This record gives sequence, structure tokens and C-alpha cells, in this order.
Amino acid sequence: MNNASTRRRARANGKSKAPHAAFGTRLATLRTTAALTQVGLARRLGVSRRQIAYYESGQGRPPGALLGRLADQFSMSTDALLGRRTTEPAALRLGRPVLTRLRAIERLGTRVGTRLVATLDQFIASESRKRAR
Repeated sequence: MNNASTRRRARANGKSKAPHAAFGTRLATLRTTAALTQVGLARRLGVSRRQIAYYESGQGRPPGALLGRLADQFSMSTDALLGRRTTEPAALRLGRPVLTRLRAIERLGTRVGTRLVATLDQFIASESRKRAR
């Protein structure tokens, strides 16, 4: 069977002509929010405007390498770009202020991290005792 007959059968069964419509809409929204034209985004990624239009039309999705560059362009994960729901890592559930401080501590090195763990252990023990009362 050729691709044309497969497409005709899919249309007859009521399946969408644009199997990746949600991705295309998401990409177009991200691009316009970033104040980029299709040409501007294409130039940043090193692809043609026609490719960007193809992806935005929902007819296809970019290959993995380009998907990664698109995600980087919009400062998001490929999962988010594809619209996949993921479980938030525990560190992110702590909140941005705590996460920012943990990253700063990580940059200070292992010795500081070891001292911090000891301090945190004392704090947790103290809070646990308070709540047990």
C-alpha cells in the first residue's frame, strides 16, 4: 500500500489530517509569544521557514535533534514542548527560593555541602520533636 491510500483511509475513518495539530499550535504560540516570525525562528535554528510552517501546520514533528534545539530556544524541556505531563521533581516542589539556595550551596563545594547536611539533620530532628509533642 502506498502513502496516498493510507492517508485516504485515515480521512475516511475520521482521523485528523493533521496528526500533530496540538504540537503545531503550541509551537506557533511559543514563536509568536517570543515575538519571532517563522523566518526568524528558522534562522535561529538553521532550518527553512517551510519546515517551521510544516511543523506549525501539525503535519509533522521535528526530528529529535531539532526538537532539542527548539526546546532550548524556548527555555523548556522537550517533554513540555511536546505537551507531555511530567511529575515535577521533589526539588522543584520545594519552591524557587529553596532551589536557588541549594544550587548556590552546590557551587560552594563538597565540604560546605557536608556541613549543611549536618545542620539540616539537626533542624529536622528538632522540628520532628516539636511536632511529636
